[in-house]
Amino acid sequence: MEHDTTPTIEKFLIFTIQGKLYTLPSRMINEVAAFDKAYSLPLLPAYVKGIINRYSVPYALIDLGWFMLNTPSEQSKVVVLKETVDKLAFMIDDVVDIVDVPLKAILKVEQGTETEDATAVIEASFAWRDSDVFVLSIREILNRINQDFAS
Repeated sequence: MEHDTTPTIEKFLIFTIQGKLYTLPSRMINEVAAFDKAYSLPLLPAYVKGIINRYSVPYALIDLGWFMLNTPSEQSKVVVLKETVDKLAFMIDDVVDIVDVPLKAILKVEQGTETEDATAVIEASFAWRDSDVFVLSIREILNRINQDFAS
C-alpha cells in the first residue's frame, strides 16, 4: 500500500509592511534580525538600501515598502533569506506570527500585466484571523531586481 508523502501544510512567517500582512514560506528564511546598519552603495535603485553583514556574509538589503509601494519602510527588522535562495534580506516592520497553513487554503492570485505595482510580486493569499495575508513571490521579486539591474 503506497502512502502519499505530499505535504498538506506549509509553515509561513507572517510580517507587516506598512500595516499590511505579508508572508514567505519559512523554508526560504534563514533568520529574522533587528535592523542594525546597512552599508550604502552608489548607483543602486532606491529600494536597495545597501549591504548588511550577517555572520561575515554580505546580503543586499531590499526595502520591500519602497519596492512594492514606493514608500520607504521603517527601519525595524530584516528577514534574511537562505543563501540557497539568494543573498537578499528584506526590510519589514515587524513579525506577526509563524503559522501552519493547509495548502488547500492558499488561493493563487492572478497576475496582472503591470509590473510596477505591488500585486506583481504577490502569488497567493490566505485568510488568517479575519485578515488576508499576501504570499510574496520570491521568483517575481528576483526577476524584477534582475530587470532593474540589467537596464
